[in-house]
Amino acid sequence: VAGAAPKRPNILFLMPDQHRAQSVGCLGNPEVQTPNLDRLAEEGVLLRNTLANTPVCCPARANLLTGQYTQRNGMVANDLRLRESSVSLAKVLSGAGYRTGFVGKWHLDGGARLPGYVPPGPRRQGFQFWAANECSHDHFNNTCFRDDDRPIPLGKFEAEGWADLGVEFLRGVKSDPRPFYLTIQWGPPHDPYKAPPEYSRRYPPDKLTMRGNWQAKPGVPGPKEIAEYYGMITALDDQVGRLMRVLDELGLREDTIVLYSSDHGDMLGSQGQRLKRKPWEESIRVPGILRWPG
Repeated sequence: VAGAAPKRPNILFLMPDQHRAQSVGCLGNPEVQTPNLDRLAEEGVLLRNTLANTPVCCPARANLLTGQYTQRNGMVANDLRLRESSVSLAKVLSGAGYRTGFVGKWHLDGGARLPGYVPPGPRRQGFQFWAANECSHDHFNNTCFRDDDRPIPLGKFEAEGWADLGVEFLRGVKSDPRPFYLTIQWGPPHDPYKAPPEYSRRYPPDKLTMRGNWQAKPGVPGPKEIAEYYGMITALDDQVGRLMRVLDELGLREDTIVLYSSDHGDMLGSQGQRLKRKPWEESIRVPGILRWPG
């Protein structure tokens, strides 16, 4: 209609925990199997220099949600609570008429990580649909909470379990025509490094190529752990493909911005180091894949 306001796009933000950029096929790793992420990059934009400003869980998540540096939003370390007065992306979009949804690991409510119930209201920072926990890395026995404090078992490896809940939100478009913002924030491939066997079997440790700066030291991940890490990534990749098929099925492909990134990376033995909180590329560089066909 001439003069009509343009349709506002949907937004789907997919964020695994601790997925480094060096472990994606389209970002130069020929061994890790990420066909769905590679296809997403071919159909969109591959952002090769996507960096975690503060490479540790809570600060990184607060940066992304508020658009502020840690010294402004107050989330300077793990297990603090984001101020309820914060101006979050979800609050802004909700105020603009979006249906907002959060699925997965929250890690912005502070205090004890478990059981992880965040009550409805300002501590949810503008998210209306809620299927989440504060923080748990029990990938095979995880639980979520909805709008009361009863834990709900996911009942499967959490890559698939959280995606199930994301699909539930997406199918809600049939009864709610508002544009949506949904973020699914998975725990894998965060340690402990363990994938479902059907995925880890794809990566024989003795066939893997270590990065040139990998150093064998006590306590740092080696080929066996990296094989499991890759297995978790491929399990996630399958769920990315599943979510893209649901968008197609619902006719949402053209009008949906899809972003895949992570809160930080993982040293995995590079420089003889483990985990994150490090100034090197393996800790700070994360995937950046953006698709918006319309």
